[in-house]
Amino acid sequence: MKKYYVYLIVVTIVMVLAAFCTLWFADGLFQPIMPLIPLYFAIVTGLQHYAVVKSFYKDPRTFVKNFLGLTVGTLFLHLVLLCIWAFTHIPQARTFILAFCICYIVYLVFETLALVLLVKNKRKE
Repeated sequence: MKKYYVYLIVVTIVMVLAAFCTLWFADGLFQPIMPLIPLYFAIVTGLQHYAVVKSFYKDPRTFVKNFLGLTVGTLFLHLVLLCIWAFTHIPQARTFILAFCICYIVYLVFETLALVLLVKNKRKE
């Protein structure tokens, strides 16, 4: 699990640096909230991974139910946050939604790959 969090930090640093690159290379696209989006996703993904892995080791039969429940719950959390920000900051909404969706896809793929590798390694044992 320690290895997962190291990779999560690396992905987060890369995403934060990519957000800051929009400050220098994309004229007028940078928003001060953009570097915080990957940090939000890192915290939510880290907590979700911790909960899913704990449930996997506790009772593997409930793993799928817990994983799907947490995934749907975090999806609704992300949608609520996205809607609140978009409706309160309408002029910058398009850029924020684009950055948010890119981060969501990156962290979703990262989390899914980590869980697939965890389940494969556990079945080999």
